[in-house]
Amino acid sequence: MTTPPPSNTPPWPTHHPRYTGVANPLQTQRRRWLHTAADIALAIGLLVIDVIAPLIAFVFGLDAAGYTMFDPAADNSSVSLTRPFAYVAVVGGIVLVSAFLLLMARAIISSGVQVLAGLVLVLVAVTGIHDADRKAHPQPAPTSPSINPGALCRSGGDNSECGGS
Repeated sequence: MTTPPPSNTPPWPTHHPRYTGVANPLQTQRRRWLHTAADIALAIGLLVIDVIAPLIAFVFGLDAAGYTMFDPAADNSSVSLTRPFAYVAVVGGIVLVSAFLLLMARAIISSGVQVLAGLVLVLVAVTGIHDADRKAHPQPAPTSPSINPGALCRSGGDNSECGGS
């Protein structure tokens, strides 16, 4: 035979502190949005960091690529800018990850600003890498058997159809 529980114990089952409400024990508490002024202040602060961090990364990338900054006699013409722009791309990726984390924290304005800043950083980095690679590997000059481009024949007929004759 079972004995009834003592009168001072809570009714079975006890509810988790995260869930409230007697009628619906599984009703979750709603997470609050970040206050608008705090969200704007956070966005401005992060935007300042988003300007400073890529500059620092670019300088470290220049140093890693072998660029000598304060030596006027140094020849820096052979230094490729691919590595500094790759560092900026990494910073842009970190900014995009922080935008996702801010979205999860319900800081909508800050998240939007971080997405824009991250996309701009990645776009600048990809453009810079492409330009640096194009300058490092220039296209060879075209080799043509004919010096005069008008000397080529139009339809492959006799010499009267050729532009240079």
